[in-house]
Amino acid sequence: MVNNSDKSENIENSRDVSRDFLESILETVREPLLVLDTKLNFIDGNSKLFDVFHVTNKEAFISEFEVEEGIFKDLRTILENALPLQKPVEDSVFSVIHPVYGFKSFKLNTRKLKGSDYILVSISLHEDGDDHLDFDEIFSQAPAMICILRGPEHVFERANENYFQIVGHRDILGKTVKEALPEIEGQGFYEMLDEVYNTGKAFIGNEIPVKIDAGGKELKNAFLDFVYQPILERSGKVNGIFVHAVDITEKVEVKRKLEESENELRYLIDTVPAIIWITGPDGQNQYLNKNWYIFTGQTVESSKDFGWLDAIHPDDRPKVEQNFMNTNSERKDFHDSFRLKNKQGEYRWVLDSGSPKYNSEGQYEGMIGTVVDVNEEKVKEQLLKDKEHRIRSIIEEANVATALYTGKKMKIEMANAAMINLWGKDRSVIGTILHEALPELEGQPFHDLLQEVYTTGKTYWGKEDPVDLVIDNKLRTGYFNFTYKALRDEKGEVYGILNMAIDVSEMVRSKEMLRDSESKFRQMADLMPEKVSNVDANGKVIYFNQGWLDYTGLSKLEFEQKGINNFIHPSEKDGFEKTWRYSLQTGNDFEMEVRYLNKKGKYKWHLNRAEAIFDDNGKIQIWICTATEIQKIKEEEKRKEDFLKLVSHELKTPVTSIKGYVQLLLSLLKKKDDMPLSSIPFEKSLERIDQQVVRLTRLISEMLDLSRIEKNKLVLQKETFSINDLVAETIQDINYTNTEYNIKITEEFHCDILADRDRIGQVLINLVTNAIKYSPVNQDIEVVVSKSGKNKVAVSVKDSGIGIDKQNLKKIFKRFYRIDFKNEDTYSGFGIGLYLANEIMKRHNGKIAVESTKGEGSIFTFTLDVALED
Repeated sequence: MVNNSDKSENIENSRDVSRDFLESILETVREPLLVLDTKLNFIDGNSKLFDVFHVTNKEAFISEFEVEEGIFKDLRTILENALPLQKPVEDSVFSVIHPVYGFKSFKLNTRKLKGSDYILVSISLHEDGDDHLDFDEIFSQAPAMICILRGPEHVFERANENYFQIVGHRDILGKTVKEALPEIEGQGFYEMLDEVYNTGKAFIGNEIPVKIDAGGKELKNAFLDFVYQPILERSGKVNGIFVHAVDITEKVEVKRKLEESENELRYLIDTVPAIIWITGPDGQNQYLNKNWYIFTGQTVESSKDFGWLDAIHPDDRPKVEQNFMNTNSERKDFHDSFRLKNKQGEYRWVLDSGSPKYNSEGQYEGMIGTVVDVNEEKVKEQLLKDKEHRIRSIIEEANVATALYTGKKMKIEMANAAMINLWGKDRSVIGTILHEALPELEGQPFHDLLQEVYTTGKTYWGKEDPVDLVIDNKLRTGYFNFTYKALRDEKGEVYGILNMAIDVSEMVRSKEMLRDSESKFRQMADLMPEKVSNVDANGKVIYFNQGWLDYTGLSKLEFEQKGINNFIHPSEKDGFEKTWRYSLQTGNDFEMEVRYLNKKGKYKWHLNRAEAIFDDNGKIQIWICTATEIQKIKEEEKRKEDFLKLVSHELKTPVTSIKGYVQLLLSLLKKKDDMPLSSIPFEKSLERIDQQVVRLTRLISEMLDLSRIEKNKLVLQKETFSINDLVAETIQDINYTNTEYNIKITEEFHCDILADRDRIGQVLINLVTNAIKYSPVNQDIEVVVSKSGKNKVAVSVKDSGIGIDKQNLKKIFKRFYRIDFKNEDTYSGFGIGLYLANEIMKRHNGKIAVESTKGEGSIFTFTLDVALED
């Protein structure tokens, strides 16, 4: 090698290395010379460099140099190790296995050029003896298995320590491969070697299985990545084969176990009674569990990418697609409700919810979500709210922590966020041994339980087991329902344990009655407001929750003996049993409204639903049945019917009266020639018509105000005015149409208020007209304006009418509430006047109250804030 130290020093002393200067060096130096930057990117090289390594041009050299596992692997490793130390490399030896000239070793020297980011790399052939003499020194510490075979019989000439280890340190040198390794016969290796020797073409094997005698009782199963590189003479003739192999058995086994684990997890997802989907970062479908295909009838091919959108109703698809793409790009939670076509061609409403998922490095990987059939709830809007609330509550509160342990030492192979949070740790525990990650478990039974499951393969179910965990540097005791399930490989051997846990600490502490529940699912059923039961394929009740016992007031034994069907109303029992028998025979979902007898002897309406759970063969395993009380809904429907009847009656009465008087006047006018006009009762008839028009106007006004309040569209036009003036003007107007009543005003206090003058007047009119309506005998009514506490004014309306009993006092301000009277025509109305008055007071931050005694009259009082002076 030419000594270039003087040139290197001159280059290092240079403050500014130009491109021309580099090119002059490359043209001057006659040995292989390579220029790199500090990131080991190729900058340039001289022609000798390309000749030595038999490459035609720079591009060909770059393509070989930048391949991590290429022929320049050793060269890059030396440079990468030296780069952080910022020291030059001096006479470091590296090897190259070249497809043309075979195995050769070279010496390497580097210098960094001052004033630049360039590294000058000088390369020369290592000539301290022939290839054989330096083989052990160069490759004794190589991580790969290396040997040299000579001749067409493939005689072992050289082998490193790693090669001797894999063959059990047998005496192989000087022997043919067939003599030294007879156990590999029939595995294809003899044929591979012959092919390489005869053709001169290298063979590269990836993940090739081999059974080899490593000195044990049985042959060792291994997987190898290897290269059979022909060794050429100067004439180009093959005289041997260079073997370079790497044992990747552990890597292959881990990969296969992960694949098995993923398949098992996918199987577990497929067993969940819900549609589950997973998408990639671009939003395209990556996975749909089998329930999607069962529901929609789509195939895997038709649903891939965005094909799942084809199952959505055409009217809903644009909205759903836009919503999904927006939430995916913004990486937010996805929620939408739309119509989904099932395999029968029927569109059913579903609720689709998903959340973004990230990998351990925080990189967005797409979304994972569920699709739930909510068709019945969508059709029945009143039930939809309750159902959505329950579904959302279950989804939001569900927190199933999951972890996977592998090997007898229980290495934490995987743990989801819920499990890590449950442990009170962070993601650094993944990949560690369980007893190292959670040392506080020492002295508790869980390590022994895990070993027992690993040894026997039997699943362990923990129910409300106490666990001591260190959370926030404090030892805390929690209670958990959990499972240890053995996972098996294709040979049936246990390789790991799946751990799933639910924190039931709160239930254990607050619900002692749940301690004896059969499982966590039955515990949840007992807490549900619905009455839940399980029925076998023959229709026999095998489970019912606490809701049935609370409703009927019976003990568990008494309820079992009597049976659920005996609580059904007699008029609905035959229809119920007929419909239920049909569902049992066909497996179709069951739904029916019936009345059940409660512990107080009253029948209440319930919505009964049942859905069959099928096994893989399509046979019914069990029925899940619920009975949801809908008594209030039925009563609300009845109330609406009664209200419509009341509206019809109330509006018909003044209209009929007006029509009657008009027809009377018309008939009398037709006879005006036979009788004088003065004898026709115009005044009386028109007064009656006016009274009925006022009544009709008031009824319509009340209905409009009710609609505005319910839609929250009652707008207040507030102004400052005298409450005393309003009272005086309102009573004066009422006196014009009620001359027979004596309405007295008593003013104990004078003030202004900030309010809607018309609405406050409407409240006062309502209270005074009610006093007139319910005082048919005593016509004395008093309106009092008085001070009420600090900065408050009260207006009271006192009458001596029929009064109100205690039973009705608390209800009269409710919407549509009317006190029952024998003669409803005498006290007509919708029952919304006081409701409207109360709502108007609420919107003014005021109050309305009543004092009354049956038969002695009533006092209605509303209170408002006094307008403060600026």
